[in-house]
Amino acid sequence: MTVFVATSASVALDSTELAGYVNSLTLNATAEAKEYTTLGSGGWKAYAAGLSMVTLDAVGFNDFASTGLDVQVPLTGFGASSAYCVSVPGTTAADPAFFGAGVRSSQLPAGFKVGEVSDWSLGLTGNGKIVRGSLLHPSAARTASGTGTAVAFTTPTATQSLYASFHVLSVTGAGTLTLKVQTDDNGSFTTPTDRITSSAFAAVGSQQTSLAGALAGETHMRTTWTVTGFTSVTFIVAAGVTTT
Repeated sequence: MTVFVATSASVALDSTELAGYVNSLTLNATAEAKEYTTLGSGGWKAYAAGLSMVTLDAVGFNDFASTGLDVQVPLTGFGASSAYCVSVPGTTAADPAFFGAGVRSSQLPAGFKVGEVSDWSLGLTGNGKIVRGSLLHPSAARTASGTGTAVAFTTPTATQSLYASFHVLSVTGAGTLTLKVQTDDNGSFTTPTDRITSSAFAAVGSQQTSLAGALAGETHMRTTWTVTGFTSVTFIVAAGVTTT
């Protein structure tokens, strides 16, 4: 077994990259175990899988700067829905990525102790499934349209869907950014097919969407970006397959 020591990660919450503020993150998926033990269970308890859910807990520090968490993840958004994407280490295409959406169910906007750095924490309760996929574009600034790196994946079956998570972290100037997830039957992308296209982002924001159904024969996926007007734009893209 090769152990993993956490030294870096990408933690996108809507249009905010939390990595520079957070020093502890827990992403936990659970399923209820519903008991149905009967006299015919042979003396053993019997359980059926119930409802599933995911929680995300992030703990770190607050600096109260004009670009800090107090502004980027304001308390006014408490109780609202947010899209998240966690990638480890989150620096290269094909890095593992976990993404989904949920309700910001708890938030510590400011914890104080004399002489200590102000604490900050956030808890998110999942609203729907969590997708284990791959990072297609790590956080990076782009000044022109382009194409990402090909990433191998297992094509979805008829009962599965291809999911995508788009996070636009910053923009400079005025314009639009459109992101796509393409697939092909080879890593050279000689015959790419557009599968998922984002809305045209005119400002920072996030979007998660999916495409249901089999994509027979496809073996690789990648992202493309079309920049119009912006002088610079920073974004994250992840995609993956799971049961519909």
